[in-house]
Amino acid sequence: MTSKTFRLAAGLAATLAFAASAAVAATPNLNGKWSAPFVGVLKTSKGAVPPLRPEAAAIYNKRIADRAAGKKVGDPIDDCVPHGVPRLTYAPYPMLVVQTDKQVTLIQQANHTFRLLYIGGKAPEDADPTWLGYSTARWEGSTLVAETTGFNDKTWLDRAGLPHSDQLKVTERFTLGKGGKTLRVTSTIDDPKTYTAPWSTSITFTNRAGMDLTEMVCSRDHKM
Repeated sequence: MTSKTFRLAAGLAATLAFAASAAVAATPNLNGKWSAPFVGVLKTSKGAVPPLRPEAAAIYNKRIADRAAGKKVGDPIDDCVPHGVPRLTYAPYPMLVVQTDKQVTLIQQANHTFRLLYIGGKAPEDADPTWLGYSTARWEGSTLVAETTGFNDKTWLDRAGLPHSDQLKVTERFTLGKGGKTLRVTSTIDDPKTYTAPWSTSITFTNRAGMDLTEMVCSRDHKM
């Protein structure tokens, strides 16, 4: 290798190294403690009732009517099971976000539940259905996009009682705003067995640097 070629190669390597370090530095930092107002009834981004299929609408309307009448509605979280997704995001408690190159961990005060978003991961093909599903993630510019599948059908999407099936897929988009002081989370629900079309809803978290997550232990019939 001539000295000129060596200098060119060294210069190219330095340029690539700088570009890689710049890309890492440019990745938004979602780390921190976040809280948002409680949302008990999910609506679409246009403020409408989600596009439920007739049989699902009947289940949903009965749950609303029973709660209004003071009847037991069978809310799953009354039995201390996980909230599910995206209901966990809308629980009225703060969350801690811990971000690394390969994983974003969402630690919720609610029942001390945590979710793992595997950046660049691949969902298992034959995984057993779970309460929180399996989440993979990727960066699209300054937005973290998480896709979660592999759910059971035993949770509600909100306190009002929005149902879902085991075909549920939730796509969440996490975007920082106001110089890192807010975190916008837009969730898209895709469940063809329950809804006639995919629909989206959003919530905005505020950074709470001085807030501590407290111990929370669920007991039967504890309303969360």
